Amino acid sequence: MNQNKAEIISEIAKMIESDPNATPMELHVLELLSYEDLISVLKNLYKSKENASAQNEIWFQELLS
Repeated sequence: MNQNKAEIISEIAKMIESDPNATPMELHVLELLSYEDLISVLKNLYKSKENASAQNEIWFQELLS
C-alpha cells in the first residue's frame, strides 16, 4: 500500500468531506507536508471516524434500551 502524495491528499479530501466534524482545510496546503505527515493526518482522520462510529453505536444502543 505505497501510495503517492497525490493519492493520500485525495483520500484525505474524501475523509474531510464525509466527516462533518473534521476541521476544514485548504487542500493545497497539504501538498507542502511530507509523506509521513500526510500519513499521520490520514491516520488521525480514520481514528476520528472510528471514535465517532463507536460513540454513535453507544448512543444507538442507549436509544433502544
